[in-house]
Amino acid sequence: MSTCKLIKLGLATALLASTAAVSDAADAVRGPAYRPPPPPIPLFYNWTGFYAGAHLGVGWSDGDGSGSSGFLGGGQVGFNYQINQWVLGLEADISGTTIKDSFSVPFERVDLSLDWVSTLAPRFGYALDRWLVYGKFGGAWAHSSATFSGVLTGSIDHTVSGWVLGVGTEYALRDNWTAKIEYNMMDFGNDGPFVDNKFHVFKAGLNYRFGGPRGLF
Repeated sequence: MSTCKLIKLGLATALLASTAAVSDAADAVRGPAYRPPPPPIPLFYNWTGFYAGAHLGVGWSDGDGSGSSGFLGGGQVGFNYQINQWVLGLEADISGTTIKDSFSVPFERVDLSLDWVSTLAPRFGYALDRWLVYGKFGGAWAHSSATFSGVLTGSIDHTVSGWVLGVGTEYALRDNWTAKIEYNMMDFGNDGPFVDNKFHVFKAGLNYRFGGPRGLF
């Protein structure tokens, strides 16, 4: 074999070796041929479930400022069902109150007290993740008592019914605990326990939702 053929053979062998090395290096840089996993879906707070809680607040009646105001406190139970960002629910609550009023007529004094109020109302809300803004409209009940002192003495008690209109906002603190503030207006018509027909309530409360993260079931 001539020297020229040996040189050509050597050049061909070197060219093939360099081509294979370049191909191996390209494969090493390219890495495995698979697609990365999709990004995780964002998680939002879910308001669906039964809940129970307690509240404290203040209440007052329309009128001339004669003193028909006081504190209230009680509890509530309810259920929410979330559809996309809309939250539908039903809530019942009851509160004991210190709301009092009084008036006098010739030879007689009457002391009135609002012993408790209760409502049962559907709630309609819109959720922004952990924030919930809602309104409610439903039935309201109140129990009052009156004490007479003067020519006539004694006491009577009376339970009346009416309607409630309310608005509020609620925030999910962590896991299953939520905090809320709420305003209610109650109207008992001419059967109201005081001279004034309408009562206003502003309250703050804390709820525990059963189910979901770290829920009981």
